[in-house]
Amino acid sequence: MSFFALYDAEHFYGEPEPVPGARVSFVPDKLFAARERRTVLPADRQPAGDEGLMVNGIAADVLLWPSSLWRVTDLEPMRPLPGHRWLRCRAFTVVEQVPAWLVAGPHGDAVEWVIARTRTLTGAQADALAALSDEDEEPLTRTLWARWSRDPHTGSPVGCALTTLNKVVTEAAHRVGPQLFGRDEEDGVEVLSDPAWLRAFGAAYAAALALGAPELLTPRENAVLARRWTTVFGSPDLPPHASPPSTKRTPGQQDARHI
Repeated sequence: MSFFALYDAEHFYGEPEPVPGARVSFVPDKLFAARERRTVLPADRQPAGDEGLMVNGIAADVLLWPSSLWRVTDLEPMRPLPGHRWLRCRAFTVVEQVPAWLVAGPHGDAVEWVIARTRTLTGAQADALAALSDEDEEPLTRTLWARWSRDPHTGSPVGCALTTLNKVVTEAAHRVGPQLFGRDEEDGVEVLSDPAWLRAFGAAYAAALALGAPELLTPRENAVLARRWTTVFGSPDLPPHASPPSTKRTPGQQDARHI
């Protein structure tokens, strides 16, 4: 059985850092220190009993876009979770590094390309995206989600990519200036409110779905859904690669997971 584990400096609570063959163990003090950094409050240093290194049975179930993604095996789980596609463990052994974009599915390299462009989005690019018509994006997006929902699924067709896009477009807008943000009166928090940047985010969202889940629409529909994005940025020039490691568990597969 295959499992995956993400590595991210802020969200990885094990030692040593993953490399092939390493036996990685959960370090509670790293978890407590991360909590204190996020809350600016002293953390309860008593483990709750089920904390540990999270691993996922399906790469697309990983909740954060990782700095790196690893296939792992020989798990020491905190407690059995029959039927769950994730668990927390005290330790695991690293098998190999796999492409981080697998968290967005088998076409995640194209989604990674959209995220990379969004991360460095400029005001001029946002204006260019906003100036293009998006009249076909909403109905095609509804169609794509409807087709995705025909089978029982969790998350999105492109894993955590959509939440990642929201994060990186906000970061890009902050680099441009505070004038792009306003206060959400209901939640009392600062949110991206500039109309051009919101339309630019809509273009990135549509392109990520079209390029990352092409099986849900026809080729023509995908081209239309991604059109605003590809008009401004072109199409991804991705190198050919071998079939990616399976992002799903199959019966009889040997025990290895992703972090």
